[in-house]
Amino acid sequence: MFEVFVEALAIGAGVLTALGAGTGVAGWLVVRKVKRSRIIERTKDRGLLAARAYAPDRLTREPARLIGELKRSSRATHLALAEATAQGRPVGDLPRAAAEIDQAAASLDHLLRAADREPNRALKQEWTADLAAQAHALDELSADLRRSLLQTSRSIDTLQLEQATHRLRTEISAMTTWRDSYGNRQAW
Repeated sequence: MFEVFVEALAIGAGVLTALGAGTGVAGWLVVRKVKRSRIIERTKDRGLLAARAYAPDRLTREPARLIGELKRSSRATHLALAEATAQGRPVGDLPRAAAEIDQAAASLDHLLRAADREPNRALKQEWTADLAAQAHALDELSADLRRSLLQTSRSIDTLQLEQATHRLRTEISAMTTWRDSYGNRQAW
């Protein structure tokens, strides 16, 4: 009887050990995936930038705010280009120009992050002021690109409206002529 109890205890301990090892390996794999996840890394980075953008210290707040503005401007430009392309509007060489603006924004983003890590406050302030001027110029270029897309879409919309108006007037004239010719006849 005692031997059966020892055997059951040994089997139970083996099963529990196997379950514990399996759970440990599964937990390790999940933690590893989470740590390597780019989505989580991006979300964490955005959260830190957003928090730093509202920091009370101007030298902490300014680089984060500029990085956020660059990202919003880039996102708006890509959305405007995608919308214009989806609607079949001419975009010309603007996607290449947007790609060049993105490359400049990525470089500026890198420099702003380096300026944000600068421990010397005087150098950090000088560097951030220089980079702010470049960020504003880049933001203006991106806005000019979106403005160009908007003006192109306005001219196309105006042309389409004029064509629709002409077509409608032609149809109204044809219907009036038909009514005058056939619509007023009495049934024979």
